[in-house]
Order: sequence, then structure tokens, then C-alpha cells
Amino acid sequence: MATGVKTYQGGDPESVPATAADAGPSAGSPGPLPAPGATPVAAGASQSGPADAADRGASAPIAVAVRRPGREDGCEQYLVDRPPSQVPRPPALVDVPAWVSQVGAVAGHYQSIEFAVQGTGSETVVLTALNVRVVRSAAPLAWNAYSMGEGCGGGVDLHSYDLDLDAARPRLVVSEGSTGLPVKVSERDPEVIEVSAETTFHDVSWYLELEWSSGDRKGTLTVGPGAGVPFRTSAVKGRPLYRFPNGGNAWEPSPFQE
Repeated sequence: MATGVKTYQGGDPESVPATAADAGPSAGSPGPLPAPGATPVAAGASQSGPADAADRGASAPIAVAVRRPGREDGCEQYLVDRPPSQVPRPPALVDVPAWVSQVGAVAGHYQSIEFAVQGTGSETVVLTALNVRVVRSAAPLAWNAYSMGEGCGGGVDLHSYDLDLDAARPRLVVSEGSTGLPVKVSERDPEVIEVSAETTFHDVSWYLELEWSSGDRKGTLTVGPGAGVPFRTSAVKGRPLYRFPNGGNAWEPSPFQE
């Protein structure tokens, strides 16, 4: 297990997030995320630390912004509860969030997320641990799968983790060639952390918990795609897979069926 990484399965009833906005209707969504005394601190993050966190109700001295990875590698697949004739063509990278929201898509098989962490004041903050909490794991969605590209590339960020969502106890593992936490951040020295999650057999709702300390203060931030919602990743194995070929005018069955 990577240094500074812990894993939680399930979750305390007071910290169960709602289904992500892009998860689509129905499909057995988890309930909303009540966070007593919590204060939103940044896009994609909210204060909801464990009971022993010193600053559970106070503003954290860091801002967290969840974003899509900067590279366009063609690896992404999405599950959509619509026939191909009712699914818009693949969008440009910058328009993917709007496309996902429009069609109620769920990330298929693989989901890579990045979040930038920056100090909000003059003090240095140490990011001490990154934890994963699985809210729900169920049978994969019985929807059509749509591929966003024809190829697959990649790279490794400085602070990059792999996450096997099919494991009995999913845990974050530092990616080969990368480094993990702890790491220091400040207002002038932000850091970017990437998590690459994968599932072949389940529909999983999950979120991250980032622990921090600064002087005699410490706390935990819940990190998801939006305030009070988890990430969601579902397997695509056995589902009809479609692609939109370059120069084409419609979705067609992919020759690379799972």
C-alpha cells in the first residue's frame, strides 16, 4: 500500500454523498450527502472531516478544484441509457462535461480525474493522506457504451494513483514512476494529483478524502465532481459498444467489443 494512503469501504451514514449529476436518472443512486457543520471550500470539495479532525467546521487553508485530465487520449467510454440515434456525436474535450450532463452519461470501465490543490494563505499546508471511500458497489449498468476516440495514450503525473474498484477493499496505489503523499502546498506552490480508477465488473459510486495539516490544525476535505456528489464508474464488459468514426455521420458498432 502506498505511503500516506488509506482506504474506507462503505461509509458513515452522515457522510454518504448523492449521485453525481452526470450519472443519469434511476440506476439505484445513493442518497444525498448531509455534512453537519461542513462548509464548502472549493469547486468539487466540501469540508466533512472525521470526528477527530480538529477543523471539521472551519474553513480549510486550501482550495481544491476537480478538473478533467489535460490530455485527450481517446481512452474514454461512457454508458448512456439511449439508443445511438438519440446520442449526440462525441464533443470536443472542453465540452465533455456538458455532453455528459445532457445525455446522463456514466464513465465506463475507466475514469481518470485530476484535482489541483493550492494554499489560500501565507502558511504552508501539508497534504498528509489521500483516502478512497466506496459508497455503493452494484451490478454494472445495462446501458449502451459509447467510445470517445479511436486510440489510447497516456502519461504519469508527479502525484498519480491507480484505483481498482473491483477489489474487495479498494485502495489507492501510487502509479509506477510517480510519487505519493505527503506533499507540501502553498498559495504560490500548488500541486496536481491524479487518480485513475477502473472497474470491469461493477457500478461503483466513490469519492476521495484529502487529509491536511498546518501547524497545530488538521482536517479532511471530501473531494468529488461537485458539492455533495460522488464519482461514478461502471463496467462496460458485455455491453454493446459504439464508436463515431472520423469523418462519419453517425454512431456505428465498434469492432473492439468488450
